[in-house]
Amino acid sequence: MTKQQKKDVRKGLRRYGRAMEAAEGTPDELTQAWGRAIGQALDYYAEADPVCAGILVRRYMAGEKEWDVVETLHIGRTTYYRKELEALSTVGLFAAREGLV
Repeated sequence: MTKQQKKDVRKGLRRYGRAMEAAEGTPDELTQAWGRAIGQALDYYAEADPVCAGILVRRYMAGEKEWDVVETLHIGRTTYYRKELEALSTVGLFAAREGLV
């Protein structure tokens, strides 16, 4: 995953998180597409790796600070960064299928 792809995925996650927080009307088409990609990744991680799911939800969609996520999930910094990259890559794969990256 390139730096730009990682940046795009983070932007998409945050965009979707803000849209769900606002919950005003129907989100635009781009936000809905990101929602589908994120939903697929969360479905996968619900069984495969709850830590990755927790990072996606807490850090990007809920907007929690990095260290709060580390503390809440009871993981170390190294694990956080490794799992974050894994989760971003997975969302990136699903986003690529939607034509978002």
